[in-house]
Amino acid sequence: MDEILRYFLQDEGFSRLVGGMWDLYARHGRCFGAVRLIKPLPEEEKAISEFFKRDYYDQALIRISLADFERQLQKTFEEAPGLGVFLEGYFSRPLTTHTEESKDRMRVRDSFAVHVKANILPDYEGTEAENWLKEMIAHIRRTYKQWAEAFITEPDTVTEQVKTVCNALNALPEDEYLLLSDFSEGICGNPQALDFYGTHGPLFMRALARRYGTYIPVHLEESIQLYWQAGLLSNGVLNQVTVSGIVADKACTHYDSLGEAHVLTLENISRFTEVTVYKGKVFIVESASVFALLCEQLRGLRCTLVCASSGLNAALDRLLTLCCESGAELYYSGNMDFKGLALGENLFLRFGKHFVPWRYDKDDYERASVQSDTIIPDEKRNVAFHNEAFASMLSHIRKKGKTTGHLPLVKLLAEDIAAYVRG
Repeated sequence: MDEILRYFLQDEGFSRLVGGMWDLYARHGRCFGAVRLIKPLPEEEKAISEFFKRDYYDQALIRISLADFERQLQKTFEEAPGLGVFLEGYFSRPLTTHTEESKDRMRVRDSFAVHVKANILPDYEGTEAENWLKEMIAHIRRTYKQWAEAFITEPDTVTEQVKTVCNALNALPEDEYLLLSDFSEGICGNPQALDFYGTHGPLFMRALARRYGTYIPVHLEESIQLYWQAGLLSNGVLNQVTVSGIVADKACTHYDSLGEAHVLTLENISRFTEVTVYKGKVFIVESASVFALLCEQLRGLRCTLVCASSGLNAALDRLLTLCCESGAELYYSGNMDFKGLALGENLFLRFGKHFVPWRYDKDDYERASVQSDTIIPDEKRNVAFHNEAFASMLSHIRKKGKTTGHLPLVKLLAEDIAAYVRG
């Protein structure tokens, strides 16, 4: 054993490799996984090549599995010990310390699962919250580990968060849309608690993601769409919409007389009692770039444009609701990708008979995709659309293997608008 340790301890080229193996072995408590050495140093290339009797020179990455190292160790040295014994000797400390810490963390998480099952779940039997609590218990060590660990030091705070989210799940609106702040205040007396950045927001996001069979949002824009699915209108930071050709008050009339686009906030729109649009049609685009180009190309032509680049927020919803109340039709054209189709799908589900997909046939896709080389990512979500145009386009995108934006269609979009307005 002393000879083996001297061989590795005297050669600095092994230090990063052995350190990585120690971390993996301590984490799993067994010979499992592999160490990745990115941009290996010359001394590392030399040490590893000589030990394995293979050429590891001039490689951007060297990958060594623990199992391969253990086999080579026992092949090179007579009566070589197992990997665990070797690592304990190399670092002069027992491996069990890390294993026990790992076990302690698991016990901490398990105690939270027991608490949820015994003290919270019975109060929500037969409700939507019951399904979420069972999912939480099943995934306590991964998806909900931060709450499980926080429970040990702040049991009352974590319990209150879980119960608040349960109450929110059971009170989600049906056949109507509520401001998220109003909903949150009604649930727990705090208008910001259930917001994406609120105290209960991260836990609420996980509950909603399970409820609607989607991924947990990472960015604010993604959370806005998930809130929308739940009937909640986010009125946080991105609480505005850019428009052109909307007449509702003196300010809008002034901008319209100048032919200029402008931004409306939820506060502005909340004061409107009605709006007027040109020719009874509202043209909605997803991209701010497309919106800007259309404003330029259609300058002098009286038409109503709306930019939905901020996503499905309360400002957009309130404005489009007023447009529909005036009898207007909503024409939507967005990117031919999962995000653009999802935005259109939600507008379709929200505004139904007033909604018209715009430039979503195969010919439009082929025109746009000539200038696009965006390959479809590894899309694991089970996406399905109710709108026939979006469902057909999604099928076509998957068949072709790439997505595309609608920027290449700006000229055609402008021609469509001009034809509608003049005709």
